[in-house]
Amino acid sequence: MIFKVFVHPTIFVKAPAERKEHIKSAIKELTDPFPDSNGNKKELKGIRLVTYRLRVGDYRIFYQIDEEEKKVYVFDIRPPNKRIKNMGKFNIN
Repeated sequence: MIFKVFVHPTIFVKAPAERKEHIKSAIKELTDPFPDSNGNKKELKGIRLVTYRLRVGDYRIFYQIDEEEKKVYVFDIRPPNKRIKNMGKFNIN
C-alpha cells in the first residue's frame, strides 16, 4: 500500500544543512509509513492524536497517517534533546 507524503513547508528550517539530504531521503520512504521490524518507525504513546516518529540518525521526524485518503503528513523535525510538544498540527483525525 503506497501513501502520498505531504511535508509542512517550514520543516527544513530546523534541520542543519548537512543533514537535509539525509532527512529528505528518509521522508521519501514514508510512502510505507507504518512501524516495521527495524524499529525506526514508531507510534507515539500518550498523545491525543495518533502520531508516529521516524528516527533518522539523531533527528526525529514526526508524522500522522490518514489511512482512508492514503496520505502521510510530516509536520515536525527535532533533535533528541528537544521536548515533544504541539503534536497534531495538521489535525487530520
